[in-house]
Amino acid sequence: MPRYDIQFQKGLSLREFMARYGTEEQCVEAVRMARWPHGFECPECGSTRHCHLSRGLFQCQDCRKQTSPTAGTIFQSTKLPLAVWFQAMHLLTQGKHSVSALELKRQLGVCYETAWNMKQKILQVMLEREARTVLSGRIEVDDAYVGGERHLGKRGRGAAGKTPFVVAVQTDPENPASVLHLRMKALRHVAARDLKPWFEVGFTKGSTILTDGWQAYNFLDEAGFKHEPHKMPGGWRSSKHPAFP
Repeated sequence: MPRYDIQFQKGLSLREFMARYGTEEQCVEAVRMARWPHGFECPECGSTRHCHLSRGLFQCQDCRKQTSPTAGTIFQSTKLPLAVWFQAMHLLTQGKHSVSALELKRQLGVCYETAWNMKQKILQVMLEREARTVLSGRIEVDDAYVGGERHLGKRGRGAAGKTPFVVAVQTDPENPASVLHLRMKALRHVAARDLKPWFEVGFTKGSTILTDGWQAYNFLDEAGFKHEPHKMPGGWRSSKHPAFP
């Protein structure tokens, strides 16, 4: 069975995760650094002069406003330790397959409703982060579909019961087999009218877009991108095409 480099990209092992975020203090510090990487800044007046209170709060010495590092985040007002939240994030992001709320319940030792709410909040944050990600440079784009008849009916694009979606992968210029960022979008149809709005907001003009020969992508040159269409052999042979590592 062939081995592909992208399948063996280094992740964050459980042992490494526990070394970094195994205690509540480590998790609180990680949240603080993510929010104020250059030191505390009061959200009310912008002052950096502050003192620490016993409840983990920061108090501005100018306007006296008290601020928690978790205020305005998905952790705000949580009754759970941050270490449990971090474990949930690790389980949801490091696995190849989806983790159900029931599995989170078992792994984290919380009730099902708590696990379900945690999962929904984390997925929402991931969705909002992806929506702000703009791809640039060398980008491979392809469309596919889920669902549809297994044996009968029309094959390929446009078949009844199938939901099309498009995937774009920004690769490392020095190593095209290494993924930097990825964007996905469910579509009504794999057509230019459905693809244009997605490219307008999520891609930097001038980027090189590699696609197959499907005509729906022909608008890319006029839209300000460098379009490189490639005629694909179809079927499993397409995965061997050198333009799409």
